[in-house]
Amino acid sequence: MSELDCEQVLEMVWEYLDGEIDEVQYRGIHTHIEKCGDCGPRYEFQRKLMALVERKCQEGPIPADLKQRLFQLLKE
Repeated sequence: MSELDCEQVLEMVWEYLDGEIDEVQYRGIHTHIEKCGDCGPRYEFQRKLMALVERKCQEGPIPADLKQRLFQLLKE
């Protein structure tokens, strides 16, 4: 897999957080997040947001439609 750019990483961050990607993609995203001064803080924000929403929902994983709406807001 070639090196990922910021846009690709941010498009796959939810799948990364949910563990829904393969090992090669996971390593590529992980490496990018560790090195990128822009994506690292964005990833941390999304990770904390996801944890907060899951804690507040207490019904299991974040519903797909809510996750999609939140992701769209974060892209703006």
